[in-house]
Amino acid sequence: MATRTQNAKGNIIWGVFNNCVIILMPFISRTVMIYTMGMQYVGLGSLFTSLLGVLSFAELGIGGALVFSMYEPIAKGDDSKVCALLNFYRKCYLGIGMIILIVGLMIMPFLNYFIEGEIPDNINIYVLFSVYLLNNVIGYFFFAYRYSLFLANQRVDLKSKIDVSVNFFMYVIQIAILILFRNYYIYVIVIPVCTLTNNILGAVITRKMYPQYVCRGKIPKEEKRSIREKVSGMVFQKIGGIILTSVDTIVISAFLGLRVLGIYNVYYYIITALFGFLTVIQQSIIPVVGNSIVTESKEKNFTDFKKFSFMYIWLISWWGVCLVCLYQPFVRLWVGEENMLPFGLVILLAVYFYTYKMADLVYIYKEAIGLWWQGKLVPVISSVCNLILNLILVNFIGLAGIVISTIVSIVLVSVPYGSWILFKYYFQSRKDWMRYLRRLLLYAAVTTGIGIVTWEICHLIGGMGWIAFIMKVICCLIIPNVLLFVVYCKSRDFKNAFSFILGLLPEKIKTKFIS
Repeated sequence: MATRTQNAKGNIIWGVFNNCVIILMPFISRTVMIYTMGMQYVGLGSLFTSLLGVLSFAELGIGGALVFSMYEPIAKGDDSKVCALLNFYRKCYLGIGMIILIVGLMIMPFLNYFIEGEIPDNINIYVLFSVYLLNNVIGYFFFAYRYSLFLANQRVDLKSKIDVSVNFFMYVIQIAILILFRNYYIYVIVIPVCTLTNNILGAVITRKMYPQYVCRGKIPKEEKRSIREKVSGMVFQKIGGIILTSVDTIVISAFLGLRVLGIYNVYYYIITALFGFLTVIQQSIIPVVGNSIVTESKEKNFTDFKKFSFMYIWLISWWGVCLVCLYQPFVRLWVGEENMLPFGLVILLAVYFYTYKMADLVYIYKEAIGLWWQGKLVPVISSVCNLILNLILVNFIGLAGIVISTIVSIVLVSVPYGSWILFKYYFQSRKDWMRYLRRLLLYAAVTTGIGIVTWEICHLIGGMGWIAFIMKVICCLIIPNVLLFVVYCKSRDFKNAFSFILGLLPEKIKTKFIS
């Protein structure tokens, strides 16, 4: 148990550090791009990334299924089986890379249909898309499969260390290119070069740390059948994730244009930054939960689920309140008032963030347990609902309609039915599922109340400069957490979470804290 906790702690620490780099550096890069190249270039990069996100459907969730399949043989020291899985993984990725490359080349002639209005001068969208496509397929052709060894061995921190190093230098080079040359082509070419560097470093380090794992051998037909079943379930998860994330961007570009997409991307970038930190927690917890599922009782895992859910909700409640109170003053200082969205959209984006993340612990446990097939239809129904509402509402209320579409599909489909899969097939308790949904409603109501109180207090702070913004930041650091403490301090969830956090502290600090 100590090993799992230590690994999770290391994974989270290095993951957070990595996200600080990949949030701060792109922020600087994006700021320089807005002031040197223009808002349309931000929208153009976002569009290509989303288009290629759709093409990543070809991965079909093989990576997640293979990592899940590695947990047990690694725990039992079955090196030959791990080698066979790794070999199978490599072959799959080569095939996936070819599929993405071919499909990407096939959609290139139709790129102009995804852009409403003007395209930046002196830009060939087909050349740029080719570079983005190259970056997307490099990972499949060169060693990306070896990162599964870090994940399956609960060493996500090692991947984070590599990402920190490579990403830092990539953004430094890109910022220098924007300032010195103002050339978007050179800026983009740096991306696949650094992706290749990242994969090579990962391959070298995994071969040094895990020399016993090489690509050799074949997995039995029964194992392939099991993996195929897991992958089949994850196909639907993949479809849902693509439509919920990538299609929104494509619809905005196709109906509202690159400038609107660029402004939306400024706001969504902040949400993405928060998502990045939460992804660190997810990636760090999944291997630990996966190991716990194998070694601990169902009752112990249910206790952990409730504890982790409470901690996670506390975090996203706090951050959601911060979005409502700090979005507008920050964007005004960052890119100017002419690039701001209406406050009503700000509230919608904060609700979007909260609803999108409030059931993440369900996803984490389903991922660790391997309940992909059982919940296969949930993301499909949710994403189809989102897409249909997108195409309808964007014509009536524009950008707000796209955000509302996602919120509705998550609240009415993803959260209730996604959690039902976990409680039906693993915890096996309808009563606990109902209690969980009621708890989510309670959490949402508390967050709404705390958000209103915090916003009213922040609204009393006059001025629009940095001093006023810093004062609002201080309010958002203190007030929501104090109010959350007042509401939850006597609850069992809070006491369990507090004991867990206390257990993560070094012994010297823990002794002083208790005394």
